Amino acid sequence: MRRLLLLPLRRCRLAAHARSSSDPSAAMQLALHPVPPSTSTSTSPSPPLRSPAAAAAAGCVRFGRRRFSSVASAAAAGGSGAGFPARESAELLGIPGVGPRNLRKLVDGGFRDLARLKQLYTDKPVGGSPEKMVQFLQSSVGIIHKSHAESITSFVKDNVVRELNEESEVPVVQSTKDKRITFCVEGNISVGKSTFLQQIANETVELRDLVEIVPEPVSKWQDVGPDHFNILGAFYAEPQRYAYTFQNYVFVTRLMQEKESCGGIKPLRLVERSIFSDRMVFVRAVHEANWLNGMELSIYDSWFDPVLSSLPGLIPDGFIYLRATPDTCHKRMMLRSRSEEGSVTLQYLQDLHEKHESWLLPSQHWDRKLLSASQLPYSMDHSLHPNIKDRVFYLEGSHVHSSIQKVPALVLDCEPNIDFSRDVEAKRKYALQVAKFFEFVKKLKEASPAQNIGARAKNPQIVLPHSGSLLLHNGSHLSESGLKPLTL
Repeated sequence: MRRLLLLPLRRCRLAAHARSSSDPSAAMQLALHPVPPSTSTSTSPSPPLRSPAAAAAAGCVRFGRRRFSSVASAAAAGGSGAGFPARESAELLGIPGVGPRNLRKLVDGGFRDLARLKQLYTDKPVGGSPEKMVQFLQSSVGIIHKSHAESITSFVKDNVVRELNEESEVPVVQSTKDKRITFCVEGNISVGKSTFLQQIANETVELRDLVEIVPEPVSKWQDVGPDHFNILGAFYAEPQRYAYTFQNYVFVTRLMQEKESCGGIKPLRLVERSIFSDRMVFVRAVHEANWLNGMELSIYDSWFDPVLSSLPGLIPDGFIYLRATPDTCHKRMMLRSRSEEGSVTLQYLQDLHEKHESWLLPSQHWDRKLLSASQLPYSMDHSLHPNIKDRVFYLEGSHVHSSIQKVPALVLDCEPNIDFSRDVEAKRKYALQVAKFFEFVKKLKEASPAQNIGARAKNPQIVLPHSGSLLLHNGSHLSESGLKPLTL
């Protein structure tokens, strides 16, 4: 009886030792060569196990046999080329959600080790999207249970992110901030932001592998809470009643979007609008229309800066301004016939257009002291591509929030009505401008402050603003009276 009880315990200890061993093949050896049963002179059947410890040990043995049975058979077939190495099998079995059945499916699908799964996650068709990875594992590999596919995806994603952080040799938060570029796509209602993001940014060779798109959360504004309240429709129907409520909720949804999209691995993130256009354009417009009173504006401003300082990811590396006349935007709005926009007037679009212009387009507002990149010293604009040299501007002035001072903005002409599904060349032209702008901003971001200082010391130039005083490289202004001693 003692020998019968000790045998399952011995086998369980060996199984546990094999699983904890640094050599993954140890578990395989246990499965292929189990401990031989002890010989006994008794021919009577063994009595049932009464000891709780012995019962647990027997269960451990049964689990060990069941888990490694498929692995053992596959390894045994390795000599004929139909199986896979034991070491790779053990590596995949260490992934949550991978058992013998899912292991076989992964191997049959060509994913024999973790390295291949990581490559799948980063390459097409997944492209760093956990949702696409889960869908691929279920539809193409044959992982039946979604929870298993999600566990595998989570494990692979964590490994990819950890390797990226190790390569950068900086903390996770700093790595994301330093390496990823974020552009906010701005423009009037119906200027074509959705078309730009879907057909240009998402469907062109120049951008599709580069970009992660974060669309404006309109669906969240149309479906709030368990009662599915449409705050967007309520605002357009009764702007004086719901202006503050709507703008407040818009800000909250942008915070939610930042939290959801900040962990992506694509090098460029395109976000539809921003908290800055909310404040510089829409909040300002409803305040001037007396739909937002002074107290409500003060409340909005009181938490704008504290929230922004706690979420620096809300501050973009650049802006893309899609520009078209209010008449063109109004015609496009009427064509798309969004139910909530039935009460939007041409006058309202003209007001929004003027506020976009005064914020992002210096050529129409010289007194704003917004500097054209083409007017900056060679040390700062040498990397600008000729196609965008006269379309990039640096935001500066008292009307610009301190966090986006001297942030570059690319202005794209969206006045022509172009069918991008047919005019491939026009689509490519827009995509190329965005790609060149990305390269320019990336170089600016990678340049260290020390390099910029050194470049400025070698090129002691002054920059002519559109009016008023001269702006020197150190940021100070030189009055017109100081021009007389200078010979230009």
